[in-house]
Amino acid sequence: MKLLVIYFLVLGFICVRDLFKVKNFDDYVVAGRRQSAPFVFMSLMATVLGASATIGIAARAESIGFAAFWWLGVGAIGFWFQAAFLSKPIHDLDVRTLPELAEKTVGKVGRKLVALIIAVSWIGIIAAQFAAVAGFIGLVLGHDAGTLSVVITATIVIVYTLLGGQLSVVRTDALQFGILALGFVAAVVYLLGGFSGVESASVTELDFSLLNEKFGASDLAMMLFTVGGAYFLGPDVISRNLVAKDASSARKAVIAGSFSILVFSVIIVLLGMWAAQYAPDVASGVSGGGSGAKTNALFRLASGVLPLPLAALLSVGLLSALLSSADTCLINSAAIFGNDILNTRKISVVRVIVVVIGLIAMVLALGGNDIISLLTMAYSVYTPGIVAPLAVAIIARKKYEIRKPFWYAGVCLGGLCGFVPVVYMPHIGIAISLIFALVSLKKRKNGSFSH
Repeated sequence: MKLLVIYFLVLGFICVRDLFKVKNFDDYVVAGRRQSAPFVFMSLMATVLGASATIGIAARAESIGFAAFWWLGVGAIGFWFQAAFLSKPIHDLDVRTLPELAEKTVGKVGRKLVALIIAVSWIGIIAAQFAAVAGFIGLVLGHDAGTLSVVITATIVIVYTLLGGQLSVVRTDALQFGILALGFVAAVVYLLGGFSGVESASVTELDFSLLNEKFGASDLAMMLFTVGGAYFLGPDVISRNLVAKDASSARKAVIAGSFSILVFSVIIVLLGMWAAQYAPDVASGVSGGGSGAKTNALFRLASGVLPLPLAALLSVGLLSALLSSADTCLINSAAIFGNDILNTRKISVVRVIVVVIGLIAMVLALGGNDIISLLTMAYSVYTPGIVAPLAVAIIARKKYEIRKPFWYAGVCLGGLCGFVPVVYMPHIGIAISLIFALVSLKKRKNGSFSH
């Protein structure tokens, strides 16, 4: 508990200091657009290694085994495509938010459509981060992730984001990434290196099948497009591009991040699988016990398996991962709502929006949905509606004009498909939005090549 207090005091000091350094909208929303490749990389990693990449993957590893690797595996694929096709053109367009890209490539209506979809769907992302942090705080306080834990979590994240904005987020991300990397690596070395004292515990005892009866090729295909699309062109990963000092720094950070998240995916899956086999959640019935709320594998490792120094390190690393994603999601959503929906760049207005969105996400987190469900819900709306149309518009912008009615129709129909609670509807939505986006292209009269 004392370690957590110190941790929050350090973050608080950084945020209060940055409160007085924020001079304009660019400082608050895109950290002045002057960050080097190493800092962009660390901020990108701290952002993507949030609830889905820690709590969510560990939980999935217990149920579907090593196939849980694909949650970040498809993210790496999305990053490779982003580096190849989007990193340079996005940075060169000199925008502050993702919806601004839509205005520069399509028009003002496109900006509003993209902003509305993100503003609505990304509240689920923030709620997922809140739920994850609440579970951790509940563990520290000695009870489950109930109302008090969620309220404490929301308060911490809202205040933390409110003060320094993106400037504080980027500054603290480097620290948080270092802590989480050290914590997770130390834990997996201890448990799988034979130091745990658990008889027969070994990496050779685990099943490393990438696909199995619980997670097949069709599941992977669905995840590739819905989740991978958010890594290819998601507001939070693209926001790291926008804080970079130049396009080269942005691209280098994404390439380095694509390989790094593969390593972290393996580490987190191994921790989840080890916990499932050697430290089962008996109280919740995972190994034939009674009923009750299931305790996440990472929480069990930190509270009852690892020695105190490693448990503390893993705990702070886990908290770093969760907080670094929550504040990034919150500041980006607030910036989009203020800049692209309300048409204001007043920092005071964006700060008010931070509070409002944070409170709405808190209410959603209190609903008790699991983390992966919240994230999948958000991706299922965002990816079909935004990714394909906006990517096509960005890549084709120099040689093609956009016939706006077709493009708008693709965004609306794709997004609506994501709302339909049928397994393959998001994929249908992606196909529809992509087709309409391609049909909307019209070669410029002075174009150098044909479509």
